[in-house]
Amino acid sequence: MKTSSLLSLWVAPFLLLPALTAAAPDAGVFDALHRFHGHRCGGSILGARLGAAARSALGDEVSKGKVRAVYYATGCPLDGIQVTTGSTLGNGTIEVKDRKEMRLRLSVEGVRGAVEARPTELALALGSESKVLTKKAKGLPQGSPERAELEARVAEIFARLETAPDGEVVLTTLVR
Repeated sequence: MKTSSLLSLWVAPFLLLPALTAAAPDAGVFDALHRFHGHRCGGSILGARLGAAARSALGDEVSKGKVRAVYYATGCPLDGIQVTTGSTLGNGTIEVKDRKEMRLRLSVEGVRGAVEARPTELALALGSESKVLTKKAKGLPQGSPERAELEARVAEIFARLETAPDGEVVLTTLVR
């Protein structure tokens, strides 16, 4: 059944690309991210997941031109986005609009449309939990059992954020 182009233009902005079974980025990506960023944190990991999912959703289009990114906040996620998309502040292909919104819009120069990626509620909750637990752990004596327990929980959260299928941590939407 053929749909009209008018209908597809109306529906496309609301089309969610669930990617429920899409694989997480390779562990090497997170190793590179941690070296680049300087520490492990939920923000940089989520940024990497947003960038990788958006780039994946663009599919073959990424080979047709320069990838451009717009991110609607500041902070650690920017480093993850830079590592996974190749769009960087240095090469001028990422724009930051500080609207305090963890949202990435990724497009390819010369190609109509874009993909937006946002963290799921679960991802936001895990990121917040890791931040709170990290702060608590830093306030405890080095080597204490309580600190070790908190650090272990944070490591579990990071591992989940890094390895969960895209659909658990990222929502991607095609926009025209």
